[in-house]
Amino acid sequence: MNKLIVTHLNKKIVSSDCITILRDLEINHPVVNILKKLSETMNYEYGDFTNYVFTITTEMLDKAGFLIKEGFNINDILKGFMLGYKEIEKILPKLVVWKCTDFYSDKEVQNILMPVMITKNVLHTYDFIVQLLAKCICTMMPANLEEFDVDNIRVSKINGGSLIDSDYLVGMVITKESNGIVKKKEDANVIVLNCGLEAATTETKGTVLLHNAKELMDFTKGEEEQMKEIIENIKNAKVDVIIVNGAISDIAQHFCDAYNIMTLKITSKFETLRICKLLNITSLIKLDTPTPEEIGKVNSIYVSEIASKKVTIINAKSKKIGTIILRGATYNFLDEVERCIHDGINAVKNAIKNNAYVCGGGCVEIQISEHLKQYSKQLNSIDSYCVKAFADSFHVITKILATNCGYNSTNVLNELINKHNKGMTDFCVNINKEEQEHTTSAKERHIYDNLQCKKYAIDLAIDAVQTILKIDQIILAKPAGGPKQREKNPDYDDVF
Repeated sequence: MNKLIVTHLNKKIVSSDCITILRDLEINHPVVNILKKLSETMNYEYGDFTNYVFTITTEMLDKAGFLIKEGFNINDILKGFMLGYKEIEKILPKLVVWKCTDFYSDKEVQNILMPVMITKNVLHTYDFIVQLLAKCICTMMPANLEEFDVDNIRVSKINGGSLIDSDYLVGMVITKESNGIVKKKEDANVIVLNCGLEAATTETKGTVLLHNAKELMDFTKGEEEQMKEIIENIKNAKVDVIIVNGAISDIAQHFCDAYNIMTLKITSKFETLRICKLLNITSLIKLDTPTPEEIGKVNSIYVSEIASKKVTIINAKSKKIGTIILRGATYNFLDEVERCIHDGINAVKNAIKNNAYVCGGGCVEIQISEHLKQYSKQLNSIDSYCVKAFADSFHVITKILATNCGYNSTNVLNELINKHNKGMTDFCVNINKEEQEHTTSAKERHIYDNLQCKKYAIDLAIDAVQTILKIDQIILAKPAGGPKQREKNPDYDDVF
């Protein structure tokens, strides 16, 4: 469910994304910080499943806490948990129900995106945004799948309109207009400067004394001639557009306008790197005449207006970078949709790494839990009890899904267990409240989770549980802030 986070800067964020919530929380408890690191690791490796790993770990710790209160030894608890974990490693590969084979097909990619994106809070238009992202990914997918990069698909957020006004294009959208009077170029040659478009300044500052008006007029003539020569040489190299990651002086802008050269100032270094990647060129670190290898080509670059906001659109010849233009009423909503899209792109990246999928929606967790309960009957009393508690911890995913839908979690859990025991092992929680049934077939609805992500999340959870349960004392040895206080001067007279 959504949380309203107020940061230390009094910025308000509304999100259900676990890593976004944790990132802005000030956590002092060292054990909770271990759990926070878990989510960060999961986000760094796979870009998703942050909530899953956090929830499953806390539930395992909760079950372990219950066993400790019952008088079980921690070593016995850990042994039981490890027995259950080794059993999961054996059964998870057997639960694979689908493999993605064609990453250039909209439908196949939608099957990957839908289970990830439907869980975010953009439910009323999730169909549209899933289709839009699937088309964009299929368009941008390189011939060699392993070269697919999450950074290749950018998101440009423009306030105003509604989500169904969103679109995508091959190229980039810069949320500012060009600097000079030239606003449009077709089939243009482009250079990127990683320095300012201005005359080089001297290292030392000098004072000039001017005696009359002629000296004042002649003062900047040398600089003007020099700048005119540089811009003229750039024009002779058939350059139509200059993108600058730095300052643009007035005199340089004047000559660019005179020679019909379009100028665009970019403040972000990351944006500059992306533009270089899009044009397949390197940026110039010195203002000089470019070589043919340093000049990129675009189909068009022009200034447009979207929702009363001027933007510069670069339509590239290569399919290296695509931009999704997101429209929405509030910035909070746009941020949440952007996080949703980020998770969707990561899901495709994970599918390229490992294309095996298991049933989602709490289905696999029920299968794991039921298998572990059967396995626990073969063990001796203490191990059997610990493995059974470990198996019960996987019910939390089903319970949370049911509770968030407004169902009675106990009823839904019992219903799913009964169906799984009758052989309907593909049934999961149905989050579509318009239908009367609380459960549905994951295979029919294409509700899948990536096997590798799920396995990695359980691996991390077990590692964290082992680390935390082996801690017997928390020792905080933090010095007080600030430098050490000086000793009092014995000769200091307080009365004076």
